[in-house]
Amino acid sequence: MSNKQDLDFAMLVREHQAGLRAFIRSLGADDAWADDLAQEVFLVAYRKQAAFDQSADFGKWLRGIARRQVMADCRKKARRGRLMHDGITEILLNLGHGEDEIQPDRSKLVVAMKACVGKLSESQRSLLHTRYEKGRKAKDMAGERNQSADALRKQLQRIRLSIRHCIEKKLGDISL
Repeated sequence: MSNKQDLDFAMLVREHQAGLRAFIRSLGADDAWADDLAQEVFLVAYRKQAAFDQSADFGKWLRGIARRQVMADCRKKARRGRLMHDGITEILLNLGHGEDEIQPDRSKLVVAMKACVGKLSESQRSLLHTRYEKGRKAKDMAGERNQSADALRKQLQRIRLSIRHCIEKKLGDISL
């Protein structure tokens, strides 16, 4: 790899670093880990820069790598606390995964998510609060509720899907 390519890549990193970090945070990554995840994305991009079509949008290519990095973190059992709430991150990851992806305005997304959560029943909100805000494990919660952990996980999955559909409906006008 020539020095000119390295300098061009360094320029692209400087140009896209703030936007990439914001995108990673918009996917639900904890602010404390956004820089580390962005660094990982740039490392992947650097290693694969020969495969990048220079006529394509570099920022969009980086966001695709970032999305895959965050998805990989979601799948890892030892997340080390990078993601704020894995269920909410799953919803955010599944919004706007098309070819012509547009980054949603995070503040609009948060307002829409709060409105959608507000439409849930009290028991659904309580379940979400216990699982994601208090950080309780589904297995422990299930025992307290006299139900299986699988049933509780399925219930949480349905709630997340409901929130996702509500958000998509509320923000559909901005092409999520």
